[in-house]
Amino acid sequence: MPSYQNTKVTYYKIGEEYHEALIDSLKSAKEYIFMEYFIIEEGKMWNSIHEILKEKVKYGVKVYVTYDDFGCITTLDENYYKQLNKESIKCIPSNKFTAVMSNIHNNRDHRKITIVDGKVGFTSGINIADEYINVKVKHGHWKDTGIKLEGNAVKSLTALFLETMNNSELITEKATKLKGWKKLLAESMKDFSPLF
Repeated sequence: MPSYQNTKVTYYKIGEEYHEALIDSLKSAKEYIFMEYFIIEEGKMWNSIHEILKEKVKYGVKVYVTYDDFGCITTLDENYYKQLNKESIKCIPSNKFTAVMSNIHNNRDHRKITIVDGKVGFTSGINIADEYINVKVKHGHWKDTGIKLEGNAVKSLTALFLETMNNSELITEKATKLKGWKKLLAESMKDFSPLF
C-alpha cells in the first residue's frame, strides 16, 4: 500500500478493541460496506457483524463480502455464500476450493479488511472468528492487532477489495448472478472511477 497524507490512524492492541470499533463503524454505514477475510466463522463475532449487515441492506446499503474458501473449509458450509446472497449480502468466496490439485490453491487470500463508505478502512491480523476476540480459547489468549484508517489511505484498501472481487467473479462459476456490481460501485464512488 503506498504512503498517504491526510489519513488518521487508530491502533487497536487487541481483537476485543478492534471488534468494538469495527461494529461502531459498520453501524454508521450509509452507502456501502466491503469485507474481505481469510476466515469467517459463525459465533459471537461474526453473528454480531452479520446482524448489522442484514439490517443495513434493508436500508439500501450495498454490502459485499468475500472470504477465502479454503480458509473457511472447516468454519463455513461450502454453500454459505448462497445464504448471504439470499439475504442481499453480495458474496463470492475467493479461491474456490476444489478437490483437484491446482495452482489456484497456492494463491490464498489472507487479507483482513473492511471498508465503510470509502471513508473508513480497517486492516489487521484479526479474522472474523471468536478466538480473535478471546470468546473462545483455541490456542490460549489470542493477541493480534489492527488499525482503523480514516482518509486518503482508504482508497488503497478499496482498490485491493475490488481487485479481489473482480478476480473471484472471474473464477467462481456461481458469480454470474453478481454481474454489474462494478458499474453500480463506480456510480456511487466517483472518486475511484480511474480504478475501473
